[in-house]
Amino acid sequence: MKKTFVMIAVLLITALYTSAQTLSENNLAKKWYLDKYKVASEEYQPSRKEKGDYLFLKDDKHFTSVSEGKEERGFWLLNVNGKYILMKDDKGEKVKANILRLTDQNLVLQFDVDEIREVEVHYSTQR
Repeated sequence: MKKTFVMIAVLLITALYTSAQTLSENNLAKKWYLDKYKVASEEYQPSRKEKGDYLFLKDDKHFTSVSEGKEERGFWLLNVNGKYILMKDDKGEKVKANILRLTDQNLVLQFDVDEIREVEVHYSTQR
């Protein structure tokens, strides 16, 4: 019985470990499509205006994002120790996004903006 429990625990830990990716610029540099929002334990789908929203983090540290049809461009930096992305748009405005989770196909951010600080923003590489 103890052997079975230990084997199950090892398999679960291995599965969790392999699904998470190392936090690096290479793992973040891709096009992330808005998937859903989460507040506490409640999930919310994007509105019709947000259906095509995305965050494209490029290898050359440029980004393009679309939010409710409005496109923004700028530069991004990763702080590995602090586990956040700092984005600065072409107008000079900065936004910090804390990285809550990163897998090969999913990215969960929490933006350091008063109005939405409690909201988890879920992105996916799949449309």
